[in-house]
Amino acid sequence: MEDLEDRIGEILRNRQINIIRDGNLIPSAVLIPLCKKSEEYFVFFTKRPKIMKRHAGQISFPGGLFDNSDKNIKETAIRETFEELGISQHNMKVLGRLDDYATITGYLISPFVGSINPNCILKINSSEIEELITIPLADLLNISPRIEIRTHQGLNYPTYHYDYHEHVIWGATAKILKNFLELTSRLIDN
Repeated sequence: MEDLEDRIGEILRNRQINIIRDGNLIPSAVLIPLCKKSEEYFVFFTKRPKIMKRHAGQISFPGGLFDNSDKNIKETAIRETFEELGISQHNMKVLGRLDDYATITGYLISPFVGSINPNCILKINSSEIEELITIPLADLLNISPRIEIRTHQGLNYPTYHYDYHEHVIWGATAKILKNFLELTSRLIDN
């Protein structure tokens, strides 16, 4: 049977990506780190320190703002993953890109999926990351997200919440995770 990472990469390469072009949004990128250990896949999440100016205490994927030194938005995801988790480019393989996501707070997030070498040594940047959270992909696929309706500037919109033990993944991270899990579940069901 073909490896799940190869199948995810193939699907991502062969699908039309919804790319948002809006100069009013602040470009950023995240990486969904997928790591296979002992025949089981895990997804890495980061918990931001409560003292951070943006997204304090929230659970997210490694990532951040586009920098002018980045050649492209994919490089932003790679650079930020290295800065936050110490995973160098030669210890990751970017499998592909998911649909862009515009937040109500003015960010344009370009999410990428990456396969992480299970033998690499992580170097957590404690000024940006309070905790590394690893969740089995199988567990994530079995969670039905809670949906809450939020109102922003007079408009209602759904927000997803994935509850995993004491952790709650919500907001943009949950929306991106939902997109990834829908893609992954189709591969596993086949």
